[in-house]
Amino acid sequence: MISSGQVVDSLATPLAGWLLDCTGKRKLWHFSGSLAVALGFSLIFSMKYTDLTSDILIYYILNITLFQIGWAIVQISHLSLIPEISRSHAHSSDLTAIRYTASVCCNMTVYLVTLFILQQNVESQAVGPRDFYKFKEIALIITFIGILSSMFFYCGLLGTYSDGYETLREPEDVNNLNDNNRHFLKSVVMYTVALMYMASRLFTILNLIYMPLYIDERSTTDQTRIEQVRETIATVPLVSYIASFLTSILLKYKNGICNDKIIYAVGTFFGLLSSILIGIGVPTSSDSELYIIAVLIGISGSTTMVASLCLTANFVKTNGHGGGMIYSIVTFTDKLISGAVVLLVQNMQCTPRSLCPHFYENVLSYVCGVVSIIGLSSMVTLEVKTNRH
Repeated sequence: MISSGQVVDSLATPLAGWLLDCTGKRKLWHFSGSLAVALGFSLIFSMKYTDLTSDILIYYILNITLFQIGWAIVQISHLSLIPEISRSHAHSSDLTAIRYTASVCCNMTVYLVTLFILQQNVESQAVGPRDFYKFKEIALIITFIGILSSMFFYCGLLGTYSDGYETLREPEDVNNLNDNNRHFLKSVVMYTVALMYMASRLFTILNLIYMPLYIDERSTTDQTRIEQVRETIATVPLVSYIASFLTSILLKYKNGICNDKIIYAVGTFFGLLSSILIGIGVPTSSDSELYIIAVLIGISGSTTMVASLCLTANFVKTNGHGGGMIYSIVTFTDKLISGAVVLLVQNMQCTPRSLCPHFYENVLSYVCGVVSIIGLSSMVTLEVKTNRH
């Protein structure tokens, strides 16, 4: 079911971008996608537990499909609205930073709502089929918050502006802002920006997936700390989220201090530093180093994500292309490569697990380190391409 959802999401993303650019009705498409997300997400968690049959499987796949199509439309329309409604590059950067801050707040809200609901009327420590009504309640609460937020969003949308943007274009295109003879797929700049965004997302995803497994892996070498693993697995990602949240707030004030490329380079440096610290080895006697690494990961994910999205908005605004297709290509690259990398990493895992006692440590150190280097290399390529004489 999850695989089917990922496939649908990958296919719907470029289609959503094409439809948005063809019609230009970004607000209307966003509203339609929001309805699909609200309906699909609610229905996924509304069915009472029963034996898995073909009819039940079809029910879930159809609702997941509805949700993923709506999600693709909402994501692309929301991103492409940023360069459309921004007054300037500074305004676009502010909106991007605020958007990322809101996404971190959403993640924390989901965790808090889930924690509160699951603690009500606890019959056993294990979470099982009897708790289906709790997850239904969680889904409905989150959906209500989402619908309410969307209503405020539509009420707050203003007009369209187009001045004050930093030029992010190849030298041969400087005098051809609206040259339709040069398709955006022929632009090296777009691919470098897409790689920067992909590297940022992949770095965050790999740490999100493998950090808990790495913490569990560390406990196998120190039997006296097994009882603390459950708490550490919960608190380390929380510290990373808090660091990411605070950083995203500070990024709102970056304009006039340094540009997006420097911000991205700084974020990549923090990411590389976290990979190096993990590679050197974190002592099992204390978790303080883990929390330092979590802070570095949170700062890296926030800065690189905001910077890459700001650069994407610059490319859209200063090249005269439709934002829908540009954002869909950028996010499609992220989904395609991220899924492939995670699948490759899983297939490299040793069987039995004891043959590779430091497998997840190596993933967070070497794989995440290489991803950071790819992002940094893409940023350097972008700098060379846009400043060539």
